[in-house]
Amino acid sequence: MECGYFGEMGDSMDNKQLYNSVHNYTKFKLVEMIIEKYKDKNIDNLNQIEQMADDVLKVLAICGLRFHNQLKEDFDEERN
Repeated sequence: MECGYFGEMGDSMDNKQLYNSVHNYTKFKLVEMIIEKYKDKNIDNLNQIEQMADDVLKVLAICGLRFHNQLKEDFDEERN
């Protein structure tokens, strides 16, 4: 199964490699979002900090759902 940035996941990928892939992809997406949205802004008040926290949570949710859906598909295929 092709998974974009983090390569292929399959039976040969052990837990450590999987966690590494999740970590690297999530970190990449967080850095990408911060650069795009906050590169020219000073984070100097509570509203901006709260907005950044909301943006971080959104990226984490999207990354988590992406891996959850892909792993669920892999596990469902193995059961059949």
